[in-house]
Amino acid sequence: GHSLSESAFLDSHFEAMKPEYEEMLRWVGMQPGWKVLDAGCGGGSYLPLLSELVGPSGNITAHDLAPENIERVDSLVREKTFCCQVQTRVGNLVSLPYEDDSFDAVWCANITQYLTNEELEKMLAEFRRVVKPGGLIAVKEFDITAHAQCPFDPSMVWRLYNEARNSMAHMDHNFRALELPVRLKGADLVDTKYKTFLSERKSPLRPVERAFITSIFQFQADAAEKISLPEKDKTFWRDFRNVNSQNHILNSQDLYFREGHIVVTGVVPKSV
Repeated sequence: GHSLSESAFLDSHFEAMKPEYEEMLRWVGMQPGWKVLDAGCGGGSYLPLLSELVGPSGNITAHDLAPENIERVDSLVREKTFCCQVQTRVGNLVSLPYEDDSFDAVWCANITQYLTNEELEKMLAEFRRVVKPGGLIAVKEFDITAHAQCPFDPSMVWRLYNEARNSMAHMDHNFRALELPVRLKGADLVDTKYKTFLSERKSPLRPVERAFITSIFQFQADAAEKISLPEKDKTFWRDFRNVNSQNHILNSQDLYFREGHIVVTGVVPKSV
């Protein structure tokens, strides 16, 4: 699987940043009665709110590459977790198995970072094909350029992420997030809009927030071992792995952690 795409990580991420993530989806403007494709649904974190927005007369298809994610969504469907009918499908997003004009909207969150430029172009073309004229395409992505963690020397993170771009494709693609408005225009969508969001957390942390931020710090430490960095940086990141240290920033009363996100929407043009 992709790095940072495991179901447990996605769930902890969503729960730690749930108010902001739900604000992003609400901003998109999903309407009651719509038929929506949740493209790259993961374990279904967005589905409860998405089903609430489209209501009982709406319909959602949850589509994901990982069978284990779809199995989890199927279990939620059996538990009658959602406000509308939900179907599931396993598959990639660059060759969708749906007929033209099948949906009123597409919601796609945290997927573009795992796609090459060519795959991103193909995915957006497929979204345009399966959404009805006048329908909505919404893409949400993590913006690594807005990341911050304090008290901390920011140049340490900059060097880490800059070097990681050379060996971890999804890290490089995270630097592409702010290009998404241009990418949607390039897919011949109209009325494109975008909004940036910040998820900010300060000490004291809730347990779910601490668990998620710990996983990010451990990811950073693991990445540092795999890439080319000055030895003093590698030594620092090895020590940084121990989040139980009294002097670790995770245990500081001054802890500040920030993530950036962008949500971009575009409309499939109506036939002339």
